[in-house]
Amino acid sequence: MRLLRLRQKNFRNLSTPLFAPGAGLTTIVGGNAQGKTNLLEAIELVLGGELRNGMTERIAFGESEAWIHAEIETQFGNSRLEVRLSREGREHKLNEAPASLRELSQLPGAVLLGPDDLELVLGPPEERRRFLDVLLSRFSARYRAMLSQYSRALQQRNALLKTGLGPASKKEGKSSALQASIGIWNQELVKYGSEILSLRRRMLSKLAPLAREAYRELAPGELGLELFETTDPERFLQALEDNLPDDLQRGATSVGPHRDDLTLLLSGREAARFGSRGECRSIALALRLAEHRLLWSHYEEAPLLLVDEWNTELDARRRGALLAYAQSLPQAILAGLETPGGGAVIEIEAGVWS
Repeated sequence: MRLLRLRQKNFRNLSTPLFAPGAGLTTIVGGNAQGKTNLLEAIELVLGGELRNGMTERIAFGESEAWIHAEIETQFGNSRLEVRLSREGREHKLNEAPASLRELSQLPGAVLLGPDDLELVLGPPEERRRFLDVLLSRFSARYRAMLSQYSRALQQRNALLKTGLGPASKKEGKSSALQASIGIWNQELVKYGSEILSLRRRMLSKLAPLAREAYRELAPGELGLELFETTDPERFLQALEDNLPDDLQRGATSVGPHRDDLTLLLSGREAARFGSRGECRSIALALRLAEHRLLWSHYEEAPLLLVDEWNTELDARRRGALLAYAQSLPQAILAGLETPGGGAVIEIEAGVWS
């Protein structure tokens, strides 16, 4: 897939209306806080990507909305994408017609690598769950829908658990009614959660070997990926029932896919505890490269590769491996303080690029 043209208005500090990268490697070069990351995020967002934090902070100061338009080329021809950001949220269009993220997921889109990816290794479990959930949602619209239904059921069960903390729940009849209501939401959690658990396992069986291969290209050592599950699909209902007394004490559901984690092992040891910062950076990079390769296989064409701060905390070997991969693609866009020594170079300063 190739990005042919990107137009924007009022997206953070970006001022130049048109960005038209060529095929192959393009590097955006500029100092800190000049707009490099903003430009990459604009590309990721209009292609249907999920960004951290809210949308409103990506609207230029003093403006009520922002607008991004992209023209892309895939094996099936050219498409036009648009996203409008406002205080109420965002609206997507595909070829001038309103579109959902589900529809946009039919396109290869982009994979964004950046310094914040270190949180995939060193951050809390929700970072790794989010990584798996966003990736799976690109493969399966059903998975995205199940996550939404599971989240709704979880909120309802937790709300009931909190009512069990007060003295009113001790009254005669209250306890049995509460447990009956919780039982209803147990069934809902199991209905959606069991399939979420199963699909995560299937995803990991495909992702793990690709991540291991990518890490070998970057650094010595063996990278392993394992799911840390609080329950398995077959025992989910029993686990909810067994943990009900403790859940009533906490006012929260203690087992299920919302509590699981992705364990990252380097040569058999937990990377977050025993890995150096350089090794953790390499693991995060390997995860994103594995994501790119998995999507490439799924769509039968390479997604656009976006790399922010491409040389940050990477030694010569890791930089060389990353650049070799980027240069092998139909199109890749890097951003950083310096050029890699090849491809087109675009300089950016205060949101204006040449």
